[in-house]
Amino acid sequence: MDYDQTWMKGTVAQDAKKIAKRCGAMKGGDISTHIRCFHRHLPTGTKLLFTYDVGMHSSGWWKNPDYERCMHLSLSFVDPVTGAYLDKDDRLTREWCEAFFGSDVDKLWCEPPHSSEGKGACVWHYRLFCDPSWSPIVPRGEVYSTEFTEAGWKSWSDAQEAIRKNI
Repeated sequence: MDYDQTWMKGTVAQDAKKIAKRCGAMKGGDISTHIRCFHRHLPTGTKLLFTYDVGMHSSGWWKNPDYERCMHLSLSFVDPVTGAYLDKDDRLTREWCEAFFGSDVDKLWCEPPHSSEGKGACVWHYRLFCDPSWSPIVPRGEVYSTEFTEAGWKSWSDAQEAIRKNI
């Protein structure tokens, strides 16, 4: 959705959260959720994607169950006139993170771009991890810590190997 100059950041955040809730929790690379949850704030040249993500632990990606679910905001910036990608704007980033996460902004996990496409667009990711009722938490330990991992948990590659052996 495109938001014009009549939309303040806080209102954009509220609207984007409502849309993400209607789309449901995103699991893996569900491109249809990405498309529906992508927004542009035209006056600031901000491109944003807000989703509720689940499955980072149960899919075998991360060992620590505290990292199972998060609210995920991706931000990049373009020149509002030319559309050319810009470097990360620290002031706008802070304002957007505060609009989406409020007083929980200090709990965010921030990730720089990884893929060549993400680097070209300078897309940064901000994750607020949550408990099963979607209340914000600060995860215990690191993502690959097995201290809180339940017995019998399999990494994605281990699960694939087990599937292959049963075929």
